[in-house]
Amino acid sequence: MGADELMDIANNDEDTSSSTKKSSNKSKKKKKDKSSKKKDKKRKHDEKSPKKSKKKKRKLLDQDKTQDVAAEDNQQQLLAVAPTTKQHFPFEYQHILAPMVGASELAFRLLCRKYGATLSYTPMMSASEFVQEAATAKQGITNSNICEFQTIPQDRPLVCHFSANEPQDFARAAALVEPYCDAIDLNLGCPQRTAYLGHFGSYLLGKEDRQLIVDIIRAG
Repeated sequence: MGADELMDIANNDEDTSSSTKKSSNKSKKKKKDKSSKKKDKKRKHDEKSPKKSKKKKRKLLDQDKTQDVAAEDNQQQLLAVAPTTKQHFPFEYQHILAPMVGASELAFRLLCRKYGATLSYTPMMSASEFVQEAATAKQGITNSNICEFQTIPQDRPLVCHFSANEPQDFARAAALVEPYCDAIDLNLGCPQRTAYLGHFGSYLLGKEDRQLIVDIIRAG
């Protein structure tokens, strides 16, 4: 191999080494640029995040206000509509919240009134237990949580819903809640085993108890 050939090989090696270095430098530069862009992007995102969070909170508050206004408008529209049936009572009862044990307490009644209920029932309360607890109440009927009974002036019209199998218990319980409600209801539909054991609810519908029902209603 001649001297000229050796020189060509050496020059080629230098060119290859130089191009390798250049490509390596370009790759490093690209990685550095990418890393820098990522950092800038993250910094900008962090700067915008508090603004986005405030906007999101403001948007949620606006949505809640809109829903409240819509609920109030809905209730006013419902109250403005004349009932299609003959009015038997001196209060509105077009949309009724039925009595539900463990559900139709004060907070739930107020929520349902907000969204259109015009008449609400209390959960079923035992007339005999109500009378017994009321006898020892120190803070009044509505503040003593007697048989979980609570109400406020905005909770009207209201029907107090009692179970009973003694006329006197029903009459006393009715007299106690009279200032705080618009009607008294006797439960004659509960089919639970507790109603069977206590002999109230649907278990008063037999022929043998018809006179008892009449006496309870007359007493109330």
